[in-house]
Amino acid sequence: MVYLEAWDDYQKAAEELYLRGPLKTRFVSEYRHKEGTLVLKVFDGVKCLKYRTDKQPDLKKFERLTLSLMCKMQNKREADMMDVDEAAKEGAEEPAITTPIQSPPPPAGKKARKKKKN
Repeated sequence: MVYLEAWDDYQKAAEELYLRGPLKTRFVSEYRHKEGTLVLKVFDGVKCLKYRTDKQPDLKKFERLTLSLMCKMQNKREADMMDVDEAAKEGAEEPAITTPIQSPPPPAGKKARKKKKN
C-alpha cells in the first residue's frame, strides 16, 4: 500500500494501473468525517495506490479523475463526456416522451372483496 503525496503522480499511476488490468481494478473513495479527510484508493489485487487529502480544491481533481476513469470504462473519449455535461449545464432539454406511461392497477385489498352472507 503506497500513499502518494503529489496529485499528478497519483492520477497518472491510477490510470496506468487501471489500463493494465481493467477487469481486476477497483476504485474506492472514502470520506472520514472525524478527520475531515478524503481517501482515494485504486487496487488491482497486487498493487494498491492511495491518496489522502483534506483540501477543498482537490475535490475538483477527484471529479476529473472519476470522469476520466469512467470514460475509460465505457470506451469513450473525455471530450464526448464533456459535451454531455456542458449540454446539461446549459439547460438543454431531453426529447419529450410522447407515449404515456401507465402504471399497473393497484392490487385489490381486503376491503375491495365482499363476503357473501348465507
